[in-house]
Amino acid sequence: MRDETKRILTEYEKTIDKNLNIIEQGKFLVDGLAGVSDTSRVGVTENDLIILEQSGNPLDRSIQDRIDDYGPMTVSVDNRLIEISNSISTLKGQIYNLIVEAIGNNVAIGTSTIADPGCGTLTGLCTVYNGGISTCLVGYSQMKNDSFQVRVQNMSSRSYVSIDPQSYSTSALSASNVGIGSFNILSADGGTAIGYTAALRSSGGCATYYNQVTSKYAEIDTLRAEANTLISTINVAKRERSTLQYDRWAVLYSNDQALQENERLRTTSTNIQSSTLESYV
Repeated sequence: MRDETKRILTEYEKTIDKNLNIIEQGKFLVDGLAGVSDTSRVGVTENDLIILEQSGNPLDRSIQDRIDDYGPMTVSVDNRLIEISNSISTLKGQIYNLIVEAIGNNVAIGTSTIADPGCGTLTGLCTVYNGGISTCLVGYSQMKNDSFQVRVQNMSSRSYVSIDPQSYSTSALSASNVGIGSFNILSADGGTAIGYTAALRSSGGCATYYNQVTSKYAEIDTLRAEANTLISTINVAKRERSTLQYDRWAVLYSNDQALQENERLRTTSTNIQSSTLESYV
């Protein structure tokens, strides 16, 4: 084997050893000594950590531990947001049913007869009202649920070691994704369709329906106000957690690259020393 080839193989071994140090030190940053496989490459022992703690100069806590501290708070807030979402959906369903009941389904007889729209008000633009809720009624519109969503960045998962950590997906907030998101979003009336509604008259026999609907809308406003306060506040905390998650991604990405390089160098070293290249090296 030529001296040049020996030097190449020696450099491979040095790089592999350097990468092993990087990997173990990265594990220490993310998970502390508990995550380290070879403590000799870290330069810190459990006893060292105890001494530093007792001296009043403890090392920073692991990145993962600091991320985990956000868990209980974010899970609790997200669970409350789901409760609010469900309550608003229930109220909107009740409102829809009240409006449908109040307007009724009076049908016109013939082609030029206007039927009684119950507690609704005709726009005056219709020559025939065929009953129920239609474009002939004042305030005709589609009622939709509120949309509670969560934005989840790739780096929210510690298993993500590709190159787009801050890319994200947005999905409905649900029991399956509480606490993990990097940003919460509330879009009033931005969710799934419930049905079409119209404005109710507030006089006479319609007053009871009108008052019930108005009261339920007021409840929705109160719930939305609570949700918006929770979201604006928890998003600040989630933003700080995202910074830690980015730090974690950077370390784990570096470790993954080092592992890949070591595997590549070991394979190359083996190939160079194989019988196939024996005559050439």
